[in-house]
Amino acid sequence: MNSEKRKIAVYIDGSNFYFSIKNRFNCKIDIEKFCKKMVNKDNLIKINYYIAPVEQFSNPEMYAQQQSFFDKLREIKNLNIIFGRLEKRKRDGETYYVEKATDVNLALDIVLDAQADIYDKAYLISNDGDFSGAVTASIERFNKTVIYVAIGNEKSISYHLKKVASKTLKIDEKFIEDVKL
Repeated sequence: MNSEKRKIAVYIDGSNFYFSIKNRFNCKIDIEKFCKKMVNKDNLIKINYYIAPVEQFSNPEMYAQQQSFFDKLREIKNLNIIFGRLEKRKRDGETYYVEKATDVNLALDIVLDAQADIYDKAYLISNDGDFSGAVTASIERFNKTVIYVAIGNEKSISYHLKKVASKTLKIDEKFIEDVKL
């Protein structure tokens, strides 16, 4: 197949991506530049960004920052924001939030898009090994190429994703230099 014509989809686990970049490189990046550099000359047909929005009332400052970030994301061609939700939990009198539905949405999309022949090759940006089943299904059942985009050190990247993905793309300082904000 002519590589110029390959359809590429990118699936970004937003929270995982943010913290992986922050912990490994301590910077902010231009997501559009990141994706374009990653797929090179292939035909980038879609970017799905999975995230749970912060509640306005519980954290107005973070909510405002996140909304501003979403506005920037919406300017990126072919990018869709897929929202999960944050559920409030309490333990030992402490309140914390758990992200729900984002991982399930991403896993479903990567497999259902493979089935619908939306992409030839997908890039999965997450260090969450829970996606290994969806990656395996996309590769084995629908003959797709799925690249695991690994951001972090040997401890933080996913052994399970490295094992099942078609290929692993390790993001290094050189890659990040070109896409920093």
